[in-house]
Amino acid sequence: MRRREFVTLVGGAAIAWPSVARGQIPRTRPVVGTFGSGTPAQRKGYEAWPSFLKGLRELGYIEGRDFDITFRLAASTAKLPEVAREVVQLSPDVIFAAASANALAAKQATSTIPIVVAALGNLTALGLSENDLRRPTGNLTGIMPYVRGLPAKQLEIAREIVPGAQKVGIVTDTSDIKTAPQWDEINAIAAKLEITIVGADAQRTEDIEP
Repeated sequence: MRRREFVTLVGGAAIAWPSVARGQIPRTRPVVGTFGSGTPAQRKGYEAWPSFLKGLRELGYIEGRDFDITFRLAASTAKLPEVAREVVQLSPDVIFAAASANALAAKQATSTIPIVVAALGNLTALGLSENDLRRPTGNLTGIMPYVRGLPAKQLEIAREIVPGAQKVGIVTDTSDIKTAPQWDEINAIAAKLEITIVGADAQRTEDIEP
């Protein structure tokens, strides 16, 4: 499988899980290992996986003919390291990690199996690489929608939309490992612009409305 094509397709998948959890697979074809968290019912709600497989088919790669997939599901985000180790023990040829928490769990589980991440946070702040994504070190690569300086720019734009604004509200998820470095940037620019930040923590869907 061509690396650039695979990275592009995984990036387009965003968050994607196979429809059926797989067990140990005979090594007759390359194996893609992936894992996530939540209930089986929640996993069925991810709609990007069919598009991911469709993209591979358009490049001539058919699941079950050219490659296989092995999947593990964690009951919670805290269990991601455990299922990441299970996936690594199956010795896949590449690991697909949907987001930063998955990437961190996979990185802690292996330093040799290539890891492709659909949506990365700050690589260096999370300890995933000594350099940024343009020249990543180790066995991890992927797509990084987070750009250093972006949170500060967003706050500057908010100030342009409402000139003279002195208080800005931000809804965030403090359980997300990307939050801390982004908050550092926001607080730094807020002090410079003399803006007070009012934060609200929403770790679950039901937290958003209150």
